[in-house]
Amino acid sequence: MTIDQQLMLDPAVMDDPYPFYDRLRSEAPVWQAGPDDIFAVTSFELLAEAARRIEDFSSVMNAFLYKTDEGVLAKIPTELGEPTLAVADPPVHTAHKQMIFPQFVSKRMALIEDELTRYANDCIDRTRDMGTFDFMEEIGIAVPIRAIAMLIGFADSNDELLARTAFQLVELTSAARTMEEMGQIQLNHEEIRAWMTDQLERRTGGESEHLLDAVKAAVDSGQFNHDQAMTTMMTLLSAGGESTSSLLGNAVRILAEDPDIRMRLKVDMSQVPAFIEEALRIESPFRSHLRSVPRDTSLGGVDLPAGSTLLMMWGAANRDPAKFENPAAINYGRKLQHVAFGRGIHLCVGAALARMEARIVLTALLKRDAFPVLDDATSPQWEYSLQVRRHSRLPMTWAA
Repeated sequence: MTIDQQLMLDPAVMDDPYPFYDRLRSEAPVWQAGPDDIFAVTSFELLAEAARRIEDFSSVMNAFLYKTDEGVLAKIPTELGEPTLAVADPPVHTAHKQMIFPQFVSKRMALIEDELTRYANDCIDRTRDMGTFDFMEEIGIAVPIRAIAMLIGFADSNDELLARTAFQLVELTSAARTMEEMGQIQLNHEEIRAWMTDQLERRTGGESEHLLDAVKAAVDSGQFNHDQAMTTMMTLLSAGGESTSSLLGNAVRILAEDPDIRMRLKVDMSQVPAFIEEALRIESPFRSHLRSVPRDTSLGGVDLPAGSTLLMMWGAANRDPAKFENPAAINYGRKLQHVAFGRGIHLCVGAALARMEARIVLTALLKRDAFPVLDDATSPQWEYSLQVRRHSRLPMTWAA
């Protein structure tokens, strides 16, 4: 039986995609998801294979996906300028990652951990006086945006502008908006470029633990032009803010809905990191990312012609029963094998930061004498996006 392409963007499937992912893995692990040679790979084994085959499945983005009037995926070709970092292949990706990655290591994270912990506790304390509150707005978005700003090294951070930019960028690549809706997304491009340019020009580019100095040094040496510097910072802002915001909301909802898990962690907080890995796997922050197909190839016995687009379905692979026993359940003893932060050369450079933020926020919440629970009067809402698995709204209240 042919699988209806409209199911991919069906609102009910978007809210609970896992039965649909199960069907795809069983019937068509490489499935044509749209008429414009758009394919989705859902099994762990085949997704891992595609991640290895960088010559056949390129990270250079050459199209935006959108939702047609018939409710199926289609694409429009796009030119993003010179490939940079996440949307580049070797050797460009390798060179850019070598310039950026050292800034994400433990030295800088250790320097910001205490300050970020204070900020997270301040956000949590503020919600105690609010009654019902939206976890995403007050904590789930606020903490990651402040963290990425601290890591990059922005001075006098404009958190509201940064958050707005991060989520507008993700909305443009959601693959779930109509052409009309995409045209209505008002990306504050000139405002954020002017603000980031000012931030960059205020740096010396010398030896420092700040990412901003590394970018400035790359511009001064000619390794980056100005556009590449802007794209790099906005990519890190968008990906860093999105991955952790999604993780925080998803993990907190799991804890709010399962008092047994909550109590286990309160009794033994050394298990918080293991829980975070399972939260990443069960509710992967990124549902999917795109790869372009530069030449005729095949995957899992399915022919993919040159010019095709492949959706790497991380959220489906992370619940593949061929890889994970009882995949819908929390298992604190699992080996670290999930692909929530990608796979291969494009493994997320901010993964360590996201894990640190989640540990800080969850530990702070678990140390309180109560834990926030879902508000009975208002239901949580998922972001309507094929790219991210994030709550657009997560109303909560503090339990007695």
